[in-house]
Amino acid sequence: MPSSNPKQTQVGGILLAAGSGTRLGYPKAALELNGKWVLPRLVRTLRQGGADHVIVVLSNESQAALKQKPVLEADQIILNPNPKAGRTGSILLALDALPSTVEACLIHPCDIPLLSPHAITQLLKAWKTAPEPAKTLARLVTPGGRGGHPLLVPKERLSTLRKFAPGQSLRDLVHENSEFLLNVPLAGDPGPFLDVDTPEQLQLLESLLRTSS
Repeated sequence: MPSSNPKQTQVGGILLAAGSGTRLGYPKAALELNGKWVLPRLVRTLRQGGADHVIVVLSNESQAALKQKPVLEADQIILNPNPKAGRTGSILLALDALPSTVEACLIHPCDIPLLSPHAITQLLKAWKTAPEPAKTLARLVTPGGRGGHPLLVPKERLSTLRKFAPGQSLRDLVHENSEFLLNVPLAGDPGPFLDVDTPEQLQLLESLLRTSS
């Protein structure tokens, strides 16, 4: 008698951390919030949210900035030798390293540090119940409709993404077919929508975290 449990969907996670952080003043891979290094937390968050295999993409510059940091416990760490060619180049390198069993992939930039496991599980839950998940991209949005991260890309759409140039925007994939874009509203959790690009944004976020703790 066949099992009543559906086959578990294998999900990959790509954490983009090759940025030079020009406006921030140092590579974003070394970002800290109130003295706590963000990157390991994001690796754990992706796993706790449902990612089975997490890949972190660094540049030579960002890797050098992590020399004094603890070992990063990702499943794989990949170096992008030419991050200035475009962020999609980092995604393409990670896609080549994904296990063939992966049915979908979560793509998340490391400068959005407050992502929670709950937000990811909500995203995955909504995507799995979509009419055609194999074709459907999914992303978290605010109640007002502003898009956030991570972006969930199913295997069928990864084949399209693999044809992108390193400098091509991921937005081209998001807006390629609105029929198969699932916006998942998330209220009460600003984490997927708050990025850190400047020292001022970092100071504000740290201040908010201290106030709420």
